[in-house]
Amino acid sequence: MSGIIGHMTYAMLGHKAIAKRNLAVARLIQHYQDSYLAGSYLGADIMTLPGGVCPKCNEEFGYGGSAPEKCPDDGTAIVPYQLMFDGLSYTPNDIHQMFYGRTHLVFGWNANQKEYILKWSQLTDYFVAVVADTIEFYPENRRGVAYVLGWISHIIGDALIKSVQPGLNLYLLNGTYTPQNRPIQDLFSFHEVGRKELELNWSNLMFNLVETPVEPIQAHFMRLTQPKGQLGAQVPEAWAPEYQQLLHIVMTENRRYQRVRNNRLLRQMEICRTLQEWMCDNELSRITGGLSYQQMIKMAKDANFRAALSQIGETISVFFEEIAKRVPILGNDD
Repeated sequence: MSGIIGHMTYAMLGHKAIAKRNLAVARLIQHYQDSYLAGSYLGADIMTLPGGVCPKCNEEFGYGGSAPEKCPDDGTAIVPYQLMFDGLSYTPNDIHQMFYGRTHLVFGWNANQKEYILKWSQLTDYFVAVVADTIEFYPENRRGVAYVLGWISHIIGDALIKSVQPGLNLYLLNGTYTPQNRPIQDLFSFHEVGRKELELNWSNLMFNLVETPVEPIQAHFMRLTQPKGQLGAQVPEAWAPEYQQLLHIVMTENRRYQRVRNNRLLRQMEICRTLQEWMCDNELSRITGGLSYQQMIKMAKDANFRAALSQIGETISVFFEEIAKRVPILGNDD
């Protein structure tokens, strides 16, 4: 499953909702859309790394700590991926354990970091501090603000769809967010919402976002610099500047591997028309228990999945509006 399709959808619907309020923050997002969408996925999912590599063809496969046992192309045994930096090697799971909670805030911290989990009610203050610091530290880089807003959309979307924050009324196939229903969510988001409703060019958006630079504010909002700014004053604990350089390498690698994944994901999302019906990728159908594309779309509609997506988008826009109120300069079009 993709991950990127869902988070781009949440981000675009969050932008659509805030645009209805005619606020300057919506125009900033529109102007720096590529960075906004980069933040919505790569700003948080730092485990966007290969699961393994084929030593024969050198192709990389899998995602995070997961990879096929054998190369899909030539059957060679896959070698687990490792990231080398400063004489040390890191597995995707190592990176996940070190950084995932720092980008997701309300969940995902490892067993030794549970005390750092933020409550939903604490998020606005954290976000306000990060946005204010971004503007203060990089006053000429409005692109970085859009990136931060994208990252915020990821946190909100993840917390709701994964039921970390209660309130999303969704039961699709066998739950709210499960391995089996994720293909349904992706296909519905890609075709029904993205292509039909929002008229998105998924290929252009996905390829453009991976070409955006690693934003220097990333290390700050993950607390991988020396404590400083409003965030440093508000949250003095859990800063780890010794990992700042490693993070930059990871973020660069995330972009590199997502370029590889983009082509595969776009192919997997395609549907084709037969004489009887629309057909989707066989593997996606298998994951759902054998549902056809049309059955998946009907099931999503029956479950009011579009309404759940709207709820996520509206919730994101509420956070954006509150941040804009508390960081006045964000409300300017300059």
